This record gives sequence, C-alpha cells and structure tokens, in this order.
Amino acid sequence: MDGVSEREGPLGKKDASPGPQLAGVTAVVLTYMRPRLAGDVTRSLCTLEGLSDDRIVVVVNGRGGLDDPQLEANVRMVRLPKNTGPAGGFRKGMEVAFSDPTTTWAYLCEDDIGLFSLPAPRIASVLARVDVTQDTNTPIGAVVAYGRRFIGRGAHTVNVVPPVGRPGDMETVDVACWGATLVSRAVFEAGILPDPTWFFGLEDFDFFCRVREAGFAVLADGEAARSVASQQTSSGRDQAIRSERPSDADEGWRSYYHARNSIELTRRHGHPSWYAWQLAYSARHLQKARSQAERSAILHGLWDGARGRMGENPRYARRVGEFDSPSPGDPAPAK
Repeated sequence: MDGVSEREGPLGKKDASPGPQLAGVTAVVLTYMRPRLAGDVTRSLCTLEGLSDDRIVVVVNGRGGLDDPQLEANVRMVRLPKNTGPAGGFRKGMEVAFSDPTTTWAYLCEDDIGLFSLPAPRIASVLARVDVTQDTNTPIGAVVAYGRRFIGRGAHTVNVVPPVGRPGDMETVDVACWGATLVSRAVFEAGILPDPTWFFGLEDFDFFCRVREAGFAVLADGEAARSVASQQTSSGRDQAIRSERPSDADEGWRSYYHARNSIELTRRHGHPSWYAWQLAYSARHLQKARSQAERSAILHGLWDGARGRMGENPRYARRVGEFDSPSPGDPAPAK
C-alpha cells in the first residue's frame, strides 16, 4: 500500500485476545502536531480495545507522529506530505483501512478523543448491539460516539442523548463530529468518502449528510453519548481539553472555516432559509468574538463561503497542537 509501512511485533500484552467481533475492524487514528495525545489513543486501541497492531493505521497529516518510536514501528504508519485537514486525512485512512478486503468496519479516531470520557473497551460492545439493531430496509452506515440533529434553524444542531431502552441502545442522528466513529465497508463501496475540498470545519457534517442521503442510517451509541453528554457543551468541552491542548476559543482561526463551511453546508445540504439563519448566527458570533483577529476570520470566512472558495487557507492554521507534559489541573500556558 502506497505510503504505508507495515511491521510485525507486539505492542505489549493485551488485556484479552481479540474476539470475533473485532476480526473485521481496522482502526484509523488521524493526528496533526499531537504525538503524545495520538500515542495515548493508539496505545488504548491495543491495550483496552484489544486490536492487534496490524489493525491500527495512524495517518500523520504532514507534521507529527507518535511519541514512541517502537509504537510507530509496530503499527501501520501513513505519512502524508502535507496537512490535508481532517477531510483529507480520514479519506486516506479509510482508503488504507478498506484496502484490506477483510475489513468490514473502519474505526475513525481523532487524536484527542482520549480526553473525553468514552466507555472503554467499546468497539466489541457496539458491534454486538449493531447486530440486534440492523434494519434490512435501512442499512447502518456509521455508528458515532455522540451525534447531533438539525432543528430547523439553518445548520444549527443540538446534541442527542439517547435514553436507556432504545433497541440496541442506538438512536438515529443527522450528523456528528468524527470523535470515535465506526464506518461500514458498504459506505466506502458506495463511494462515500470525506471531501478534501472542505479541509477543516463541518467536513464531518458533510460526510454524514452524504451517508444519510445515500440511504444509510447514522446511529449514535447511547452508552457513549450519555457518558460524554456533559462534555458536549462549550464549557464542558473546554474543561475536558484545556489542560492538554488549546481550547476552541483560544484558536480563533477555527472561526474562518466554520463561517465559510457553514455556507457550503447550506449550499449542499440545506434550504434557502438557512442562509438567513446563517447570517443571524454569524452576527451573533461577531458580537461574541474575543478579538479583532477572530472577527476578521469570521468575515473572511463568510466572504470566501459566498464565493465558494474551499480548501486550506494558509492564513488560518493550527499553531499549537498539544501542551508539553501537562499536569491535571494546570492552567493552559499563555500564548
């Protein structure tokens, strides 16, 4: 496989041998400038989930890698020549994972997903519940750890927390963040892949919209969604990540892509009324912006979105991936 190095060798003893539920699973960890966090996620896939090292693909989006050379030597490393954003990175990861004909599910993991309180181990439980949830009329395309639903106010969504008692403890959702998501081979074979022209920001929403539009169900794992419900608010998310990496509010450059890609989401998947809602939300975001740089990013994003300009904008990029050796409760370093 192009760009993939494969080496055999154990990553250390696992808590249990991989069971039959994991036989068709290949995990994809996408990382950019976060070797320690990505290393933690990769180790957990082996030691907690029970995946063998040849079933773990780590896609490095230009810069970074893992914090342990031996770990890198054992898993399957894919190093991209430049940062292609989550859209391009997960696209490549899916292509590598499903190039193995025995892979039936790709488990897509962001490099900071270990900062959230998801159940572990999780994969085998989800797949066992998928078996009792499957509706032959609506095949399951993806199972997300936490999902969202459009509420009729443009691209605005609300978090969905499935109550206990749903069949298989799953509930249908519209979209989701990548988080830790199982994607079926059927989706890949239908030609549905993340679109690299989105680069960053709502590229996951676009992907899940296309999965649903192709006739697949997107389900939220109730057990996982309930466990992280408090971390799906802005304040809860900030508390979960602030000692380990910059918070979303500290990365004003994100506002450019969110403003720009919200317009593209409306163009591709929404309704004409969404444009008015988007302008209203943008006005609110401008009021709440913490700096002139963030306000400029929002206005620039709206302008580029109106013109249909997509892809990476070098003016808006991550500067800090993770903090060095943080201690629990330590404040984030000043920038």
